[in-house]
Amino acid sequence: MIAIHQSQFLPWVPYFYKMLKADIFVILDDVQFQKNGVQNRNKIKTPKGAAWLTVPVSLQFGSKINEVTISNIVEYERLSDILITNYKRSIYFHKIYTMIKRIFDKKINNLNELNISLLDQVLEMLGKRPTIYYSSTLKISEKKDDLVIEIIKHFKDKEYLSGAGAFKYMDLNKFKKAGIKVYTYEFVYNEYRQLWNKRVGFLNDLSIIDLMFNNLEDSLAYIQNNGSLKNVI
Repeated sequence: MIAIHQSQFLPWVPYFYKMLKADIFVILDDVQFQKNGVQNRNKIKTPKGAAWLTVPVSLQFGSKINEVTISNIVEYERLSDILITNYKRSIYFHKIYTMIKRIFDKKINNLNELNISLLDQVLEMLGKRPTIYYSSTLKISEKKDDLVIEIIKHFKDKEYLSGAGAFKYMDLNKFKKAGIKVYTYEFVYNEYRQLWNKRVGFLNDLSIIDLMFNNLEDSLAYIQNNGSLKNVI
């Protein structure tokens, strides 16, 4: 089974469920950058609720994700301070913060390279990963559905795992004609240990690092046990 998703900054937990259910995971890094999306930001938990952890970027209109640069590498210190402020009391603070800080200290100037570096380290700490490819290396020029189908054909796969949100713009008939079985998934957040529960309650849809800061040893099991697959066509 193959899954395809855009490059993201410290993605949320369902991203990893999708990734770890796939044998091959293709990261779309040469598609247009989405302003105000999650390619350069994701949510963490604070004493006041969810807040964005954002990497400031510099780009031109129409820039691809792998062309986006980080506008001020000094901001890495600010990001580090935000993590200290909000997660220093978490059980696995030292392990997760050390991993992230080691990457921040490299002062990476390219957003996609930063996302890849963080993703690689998160997967290493989870202890499981699919085979990962990047769309920029495949040299496929199609767009939208046709891009996805050509990527699947490139790997000679017949099963595609898609997020449910993609069905708003997918033409499933194209996949059926190409002989590709399409699956989707549902992820249900069961409550896990978090900080600040008495103040703001349990929050879902946070970056994977919230789960790992608080539940590193159980993170992989949590990801795997809270999702389910569904055949679409």
